[in-house]
Amino acid sequence: MRKIINITLLCGLVIVSAVSCKKTTKGLRPVVTGGSGEVLVLINDALWESAVGDTLKSILNDTQLGLPQDEPVLDVIHINHNAFSSMFKTHRSILDLRVSSKVEKSNLAVKDELYAKTQSFMKVEAKNNKAMIELLLENRNKIVAYFLLGERNRKIKTFRRNVVQEIFEKVKSKYQFTLSFPSGYKINKDESDFLWISNETPTTSQGMFIYSYDYLSEDMFSKDQIIKRRNNLLKKYVPGPSEGSYMATEMSYPILSRQFDFEGNYAYETRGLWQVENDFMGGPFVSVTFLDEKNNRVICMDSYVYYPNNNKREMLRELEAIMYSYDKTNK
Repeated sequence: MRKIINITLLCGLVIVSAVSCKKTTKGLRPVVTGGSGEVLVLINDALWESAVGDTLKSILNDTQLGLPQDEPVLDVIHINHNAFSSMFKTHRSILDLRVSSKVEKSNLAVKDELYAKTQSFMKVEAKNNKAMIELLLENRNKIVAYFLLGERNRKIKTFRRNVVQEIFEKVKSKYQFTLSFPSGYKINKDESDFLWISNETPTTSQGMFIYSYDYLSEDMFSKDQIIKRRNNLLKKYVPGPSEGSYMATEMSYPILSRQFDFEGNYAYETRGLWQVENDFMGGPFVSVTFLDEKNNRVICMDSYVYYPNNNKREMLRELEAIMYSYDKTNK
């Protein structure tokens, strides 16, 4: 009798455990795989080697602007549909291209988290090659932006789970918003109008300057005024490795700028190269300058990378993700 009771209790525990596991695992997705900036392209070999493939490569492998050496906007991995096994389904970014006479209307659709958490999935369909090329060209900016936004949002989610609390609180008290700097970043300099945060290794440097100044007129948002203010502050606060050297903007390289809405704030993005006057250091930078209308001031988040003779795209995008982790406080 005791044996029967023990067996009955054991079976009951197994059933409860199974039900519990079913409840806790329901809806779970595996984590994404693949390297940051990679896109897995599903397309048959014939299309890949045709004008369709050439068009797609020209979009995904277009040169990333604002870097000292050529790097593609995205890294492409190509496989056939029949090779799309479970090991590939968790890739972070998937672009599925299909050309078929059965397609009634050209279509581009996205589906987030189709096979894995935080995954970006896009499907593009067209009736023939000509229609596919037209669809790709019409939506080239949308295609790239979708996958880049997915990469940025993944980074932000990761950073917010592991913020450096000291930096988080410093930015919050100084500027009334928060940024999620991940482990490795430290405060280098804290002045009344200037904050310098960086992640230093023996071979690399990733950093951000955050500075503010009174808003006086619309002219302060011109590219020339933004760069002038940048150079003045960097000369004052960011010395180089040798006596008399300091960080400055590389004026002989194109400086790109655009006006946009940054989290509800009027803003300008500026991209270019920095150099160290009277020395030989340099690299890319990207800044977001926005109007803090409530406090009548201009705030600039100015990010830079130093990694000589190596690719810098992903290091700079890490800093961009930190800038876009911006969250305004109620203070």
